[in-house]
Amino acid sequence: MLEIDPIWMPDIQQAHFRIMLNAMARPGNCYPLRKTPVEGLAALAVLSTLLDAEVSLSDPHELLRNGDWPMLQANPVAAEHADYLLCDGGRAPDFTPKLGSLSSPEKSATLILVVKALGQGDTRLRLTGPGIAQTCNLSISGMHRQWLAIREEWVCAFPLGVDLILVDEERIAALPRTTLVEVI
Repeated sequence: MLEIDPIWMPDIQQAHFRIMLNAMARPGNCYPLRKTPVEGLAALAVLSTLLDAEVSLSDPHELLRNGDWPMLQANPVAAEHADYLLCDGGRAPDFTPKLGSLSSPEKSATLILVVKALGQGDTRLRLTGPGIAQTCNLSISGMHRQWLAIREEWVCAFPLGVDLILVDEERIAALPRTTLVEVI
């Protein structure tokens, strides 16, 4: 009998979508994913929820397995043209994603960064902005500091910019383009 990983089931995808909405609405808070793949990246659970045949995906660090692409249905494209990018957060960025335009800021990219751990680690951030009452602190392990520096360049002309979804093996957190990030 064919076994399908639960991340491809509609009820799990709906639950993950709700978790992602909460993460975007409350930047810096870590949320556990309901199910993650038995073998492979927890980021695949995020991608399975967000992608369909109408969007494009870039995997510049080759984190996906060849067998994942047909299930995701997304069109593979270069990082500079992708709607979504799956990236190794431990490696420095070496591309410029779509930032949108003043007339269509929604045509920017969403980056899914795979990190070692959320809620612990040597990279400590203080966050302010919409969805945060005063400040929120977030610790991350396995995130190259260049991501934070380049993110500042990408979001400096708001409403242009990118949204980041950070994922470890069990949790996600988000840094929308509206969030101000200070390394502490």
